[in-house]
Amino acid sequence: MNSLDNPKIFRLQDPDNMYDSLTKFGRQIESGWHQAEFVNLNFDPNKINNIVFAGMGGSNLSAEIVRSLAPFLLAIPFEMVANYRLPSYSDKKTLVILSSYSGNTEEIISCAQDASQRNCPEVCITANGKLKELAKNQQIPLIELDEKHNPSRSPRAGVCLSIGALIGLLLRLNPSAGKFFNRKDIIQTIERVTDLVNVQKNTQENPAKALALRHKGLGLIFFTANHLTGVGKLFSNFLNETAKTFCASFSFPDLNHHLLEGLSYPTSLKDNTSFLILNSDAFPEIIQRRIRITRDVLLKQKYRVTVIKPETVDPVLQVFESLVFLVMFSYYLGIVNKVNPAINPWVDYLKKELH
Repeated sequence: MNSLDNPKIFRLQDPDNMYDSLTKFGRQIESGWHQAEFVNLNFDPNKINNIVFAGMGGSNLSAEIVRSLAPFLLAIPFEMVANYRLPSYSDKKTLVILSSYSGNTEEIISCAQDASQRNCPEVCITANGKLKELAKNQQIPLIELDEKHNPSRSPRAGVCLSIGALIGLLLRLNPSAGKFFNRKDIIQTIERVTDLVNVQKNTQENPAKALALRHKGLGLIFFTANHLTGVGKLFSNFLNETAKTFCASFSFPDLNHHLLEGLSYPTSLKDNTSFLILNSDAFPEIIQRRIRITRDVLLKQKYRVTVIKPETVDPVLQVFESLVFLVMFSYYLGIVNKVNPAINPWVDYLKKELH
């Protein structure tokens, strides 16, 4: 029996039961979206010219997803900030969305102060902490994330609370985009994939477990394109934090203009690294040709390459199908690598040293 088919291993390595949170992604989407639908906005959506989303780490993954779905969801410019200050153009017609799961992320508290000084309309997305307190004290619209759907309390394990909240909010700014976002279909897609890769299924029946076993101890370089680029960013984050694994994410066609020449050195790279390509039938034919040729180039350079593809046809549903599968793969890789998937000791060390 391999470690992924031994229930005792999961209890030992995942004492916080992060797995339980990951199986609640469907409920998280429903909850966050519902909260966003009913929050009282104190600004006129028709007077917003652009959006700046401020978030760090796991709290900006929702923005990565939204940014890659921009053709379906956004009618105005959307920029993501992962720093202490807003862009210089931010003004009273810039909606600033402040996202911090814990509510105590110092960069986002700083952006909140910057937004107030610039008289920007604001919305806060958080479960707790200083940001929640600030929103209540200053009467800033607050989308409060319900932690009962994330029992492990790991911020990234509550990522679908934030995704649901952000989509729900943006649909209020651009209601016509609702035709692309069927909440019921999104949740059904999430539940279907969650069942496909659930921990009860042994490795022979569970493609996420099988993929994790093949990548034990390896770093990953991830390629995808277009509407799935946000999934690539999210997956890279989850591999870093959950599997304690190096991962870099690149997108077609840009990667074809530089990266393939950078794989000769160090010569040991091919011994310790695998490539994962997320393809889609929804990609234009030119992108699919690039993927086929890139795979051939990688194989000629003696790299391990795996190509995966979502089963659903709809591009928005492909995002959620791929998201769940890759998050579960990262979780199982953490178990295979014999690490606790829920904790981040080096990140915590850095934050402690900063103060």
